[in-house]
Amino acid sequence: MSEEDKKILDAYNAADSERALRLFADQYQSRLYSLAYRMLGNHDDAVDALQDILLQVHRSLKNFKGEASLYTWAYRLSTNVCLNFRKKRSLSQNQVEWNDALQSALLPLERPNEDPDKMCETKYNQFLIQQAILKLPDTQRIILVLHDLEGLSVPDAAKILAIPLSAAKARLQRGRAALRRVISSGFVVKGMEGVGVGVYSETENGKIM
Repeated sequence: MSEEDKKILDAYNAADSERALRLFADQYQSRLYSLAYRMLGNHDDAVDALQDILLQVHRSLKNFKGEASLYTWAYRLSTNVCLNFRKKRSLSQNQVEWNDALQSALLPLERPNEDPDKMCETKYNQFLIQQAILKLPDTQRIILVLHDLEGLSVPDAAKILAIPLSAAKARLQRGRAALRRVISSGFVVKGMEGVGVGVYSETENGKIM
């Protein structure tokens, strides 16, 4: 267990849940926001999902038993929040518990550049590919986000998704093939009709770029 994770758990076990949540946000917020943004496709939904993630951490940290790393636990919880968020699109049932302690734990977030006219070619292509990924089924989208975009290993992604390693590898291959089909079918981003999807490329091992 990392020293940072030990500090989080020590604070929580000492009944200082507010400090534990601040430490958790310091350690994980930027990565979990990135995950939410790539899963949901826009800043506002990602911020709402991140609030829900912090709320779920506040509720669930007492159940963390250490069978997996806190890193894996946090990504698994966040993945479930993002997948469920797409179904409910509302956090109203949780807002009653969103108090000052939770709000103070949320670090400032800068809105990503979502204006294609102001993006360099590389960022533009990444933006369009990310929008294409949103067209994929949940099981394919999440494995691409975790492995190809967030940089997690396939074994770590399998642990987070609680699936066998062989299943994770198969989903990754199916997801990449599905993404190629989406792009080759003439995919366009809403509001950007007539603009091409840019260059879809892969590394030698097939990772999307």
